Amino acid sequence: MTTSGLEEAALRLLGAFHGLSGGRLREPVPIGGPETPGQGAAPRAGIDPDSTECDEAVKYLVNQGYLEPVGSGYAITVAGTDKAREMRGIDDPVTSLERSG
Repeated sequence: MTTSGLEEAALRLLGAFHGLSGGRLREPVPIGGPETPGQGAAPRAGIDPDSTECDEAVKYLVNQGYLEPVGSGYAITVAGTDKAREMRGIDDPVTSLERSG
């Protein structure tokens, strides 16, 4: 997988995490898998949760500071929320307030 392909998959996954968390910071969201068929961020992003593509996309998002491991899933961070909003063209002053509060 090329870097651009990895980044594209990772950003789709980030969008799915943002959507499933309702935009709430540090809200645990599962990747998905056999224990939760059809549920989780990976299936929502159109990615097989058991694939290398998914593993690499999650590593990319964690390394960029967009996700953090929480329990058996991952949670979106402030940076991840900002990136997801930027991708969707959303400007929300609440994000700034959450950071300062």
